[in-house]
Amino acid sequence: MGLVERIAEQRRPRNAFSVGAGAVESWDRRDGHDQSAFAPEEYGNYLATSNEVFSAAMLRARLMGGLDLRLYDRDGPERVEILDGPEHALLRHVNPFWNRRRLNVMDELSMCLWGESFWAIERDAAGTPREIWWLKPSRVRPVPHPVDYLAGYLYAPANGGKSIPFRADEVVWFRYPNPLDEFSPLSPLGAARLAADTASAMMISNRNLFTQGLQLGGLVVPATDKVSFTKPQAEDLEETLARRFVGSDKAHRWAVLRYEAKFQPLNVSPKDAEFVNGLNLTLRQVGNAYGIPVTLLNDMANATLTNAREHERLLWTNALQPDSALKSEEIVEQFLPMFGRKRKAGWAEFDYGKIAPLQDAASEIWSRERQAIEVGALTINEWRKSKGLPPVEWGDVYWVPVNKAPVENADGAQGDVQPAVPKPAAMPANFTKPADFIPATARDEFLAAISSNGHH
Repeated sequence: MGLVERIAEQRRPRNAFSVGAGAVESWDRRDGHDQSAFAPEEYGNYLATSNEVFSAAMLRARLMGGLDLRLYDRDGPERVEILDGPEHALLRHVNPFWNRRRLNVMDELSMCLWGESFWAIERDAAGTPREIWWLKPSRVRPVPHPVDYLAGYLYAPANGGKSIPFRADEVVWFRYPNPLDEFSPLSPLGAARLAADTASAMMISNRNLFTQGLQLGGLVVPATDKVSFTKPQAEDLEETLARRFVGSDKAHRWAVLRYEAKFQPLNVSPKDAEFVNGLNLTLRQVGNAYGIPVTLLNDMANATLTNAREHERLLWTNALQPDSALKSEEIVEQFLPMFGRKRKAGWAEFDYGKIAPLQDAASEIWSRERQAIEVGALTINEWRKSKGLPPVEWGDVYWVPVNKAPVENADGAQGDVQPAVPKPAAMPANFTKPADFIPATARDEFLAAISSNGHH
């Protein structure tokens, strides 16, 4: 590195965005970064025009909207949940007109359409956040900064007026990572829109088939090819059939024809163009983009009661849990520091304890932890610490089963078998009975029982 480069390096602030000068265009700093290549305004229309996109986005939004965000003083096994404080209160009462579930649903719908969502934070006179307002992503432009990464945001009002500037610390920005553009999100709709457009075109074509196409109920033709109807005969027959047999009130009447004729029904079905199979294909493609097994989008061809629960678990494990974890860490990174000295929480996580498809996985974890406790690899207090629970007096010792004993010889020969009595460091010096390891709440009952049987 030359002298000039060294001087330039020393002048660069320590917290500078290291590639900012090369990643930030001059017009971006003036007008905000144009995200229309990856999150255009028209993406919002798909929610109202594509059945597949609506089904996928609303399913995710309903599920994500029901998650509860838990705040903790820190991350790690010794953390304590925060149940008060300004950040706790604001996340439960976001503003006078919206509740937190509505905000969660709007966030997820925005992520499904544009791959990003924005919170504008309103502060009180002391500078403490007091309200959260959702901003439509297609109206917001981040303003990159070559040193501080973000200079702020520009919000374009719906009436087309002058853009409203926001400082970087007034907005929380949730977005999917995009390796193609640092300052634009990567929307799942960008990958699913071709399938959604194909399905919409097929539906429009099918509609036109019924509204504008040739729709014959059937043909009335001469009984043999040796006979033909004259024009007056054909018109008379057509008028008679229309007058006597068209309409639900005239169904199932017997027809008496004055001419020898036969009826030929016509069946024109969209199946001839593989219409149904085409729609199923687009549904699977949209479901793949959103991480949703197709059976959860009401494709019941291969659905059973058994695999439906498994597919729900896959949706949470492969899509919703990772995406919600990304959101919670953005809250830790951007939202919680806004409270400054009044801040109590240092970490945030969504609670999946009430998610039914994940209960089986939780039961498996509990079984493994219980086995670890039973073999002495984990103490009660070590387990409680990992769950953020306070220790108990009797939780630092290994509770060994009394019906087990060690085999000392590796070849399986019977050696001196000693009772499996643990000798932890915490064992009392005057230890004489197993009762010394029994919790205080049950010790008196134990001693009383063995005394009544004549044991000492």
